[in-house]
Amino acid sequence: MIQPDDSPRFLPPEVEAEASGGQVSPVLVAKVAAHIWAARKAYLARLPVAEIVEILDRAIGLWLEAGSPWLDAASRRIAAATPYSEAMVHLGITRLLEGCRKDALLALLVTELGDPAVLDTFRPRPGTRGSHRALGPAVTTHIFSGNVPGLPAISLIHGLLVKSACLGKPASEEPVFPALFARSLAAVDPKLAASVAILPWSGGDAAVEAAAFAASEVVIAYGSDAAIESIRARVPPGVRFVGHGHRLSLAVIGRETLAYDSVESLAERLAYDVSLFDQQGCVSPHVVYVERGGTIAPQEFAESLAQAMAAFERDMPRGRLSVEETSAIQQARTEAELRELREEPVRLFASPGRTAWTVIYEDDPAFVPSCLNRVVRVKPLLDLGELPNLLRPVSRHLQTVGAALSRERRDRLADALAPLGVCRVCPIGEMPHPPLHWHHDGGFNLLPLLKWTAIEDVADA
Repeated sequence: MIQPDDSPRFLPPEVEAEASGGQVSPVLVAKVAAHIWAARKAYLARLPVAEIVEILDRAIGLWLEAGSPWLDAASRRIAAATPYSEAMVHLGITRLLEGCRKDALLALLVTELGDPAVLDTFRPRPGTRGSHRALGPAVTTHIFSGNVPGLPAISLIHGLLVKSACLGKPASEEPVFPALFARSLAAVDPKLAASVAILPWSGGDAAVEAAAFAASEVVIAYGSDAAIESIRARVPPGVRFVGHGHRLSLAVIGRETLAYDSVESLAERLAYDVSLFDQQGCVSPHVVYVERGGTIAPQEFAESLAQAMAAFERDMPRGRLSVEETSAIQQARTEAELRELREEPVRLFASPGRTAWTVIYEDDPAFVPSCLNRVVRVKPLLDLGELPNLLRPVSRHLQTVGAALSRERRDRLADALAPLGVCRVCPIGEMPHPPLHWHHDGGFNLLPLLKWTAIEDVADA
């Protein structure tokens, strides 16, 4: 049986020898793309989507079984290659893949397509007498980011569900997971895995990426805004591009939820949202807005959050930092301390002797992006109706809002923030774990990959 190994590559055996020297050339990329295209045509494209779901579920099951060698290997190797601890990686990947089991895969298909069988054959088209079917790209290139381990699985799942061969480029910051996940697919169904290739190359290598993009019908990229725009500019005409760039998230605490009997649990859940993967995810909150008028005052909540973050740090320490990252945290703390000395309405709560976590309470309501690595600002508001104006300057980048509110107020807030680009409002404690069917960056996940063919009945004319 196929087992985890240390290779950052997963390639068709026919071209593996050519890649052993480590040099990735446009010729090699073209050969890899041709092999996975042929494998897709011979097998994946002919599989009913229901069978693909079953195969994916079995592969994910390998990661979630007790004592999984796949999860253990990923935890060890990603921890060695990144700042994250083994415990952090283990928890993050487990939670991510738990959300990718059979029921979630089917929910994604039904949510976006209505009838998943349109990926297999022509099916009745709702509202007409005709029929239609959806066709995925023959080859999709995936440019992964390395900020949150495990996320490449989602992109590969999207590609395979629409019967696309997948060529993946792992991030240099985290080169481990994509190849491991591909090998777990091979352990379940080698013929399906033959439509997947993971090939590391230097980001921005114009010649290599030109070969990859020319062989693809769709390019999906994750990264900074600058990286996304650079890739977009190099994708040739006729090749669709799906880019996911920099995003900002926040949390909102309503006065009705600030009670003594619930504040500890609420603070613990928010500390989890802030601290998991050290705030590197797009869904991690930078700022927490706390409404005045509850039993617990906003500054008291900030203190409770600080205590919860200290407890999370004891259980799951923050990862290693660069000199630049440490300096940014120290600068944020120094600025807060100076403002305290000037008797401004600012209070600093910080881990003693280390930069492990930082909570800055301040009356200034402006949204200030965090320097990350468990640095969060708590800001009081008289009323949450102020939020749209406060968030408008950063609306281009808004994504997730974690909300502790009554259902009615949550719905009103979502209505107010939707025009600003907020695409997800979720409970506190669930911010790092969007469901598989969420509207990533406000759009669909499968539909941008598809082309449609319709048969029109004469009676429709």
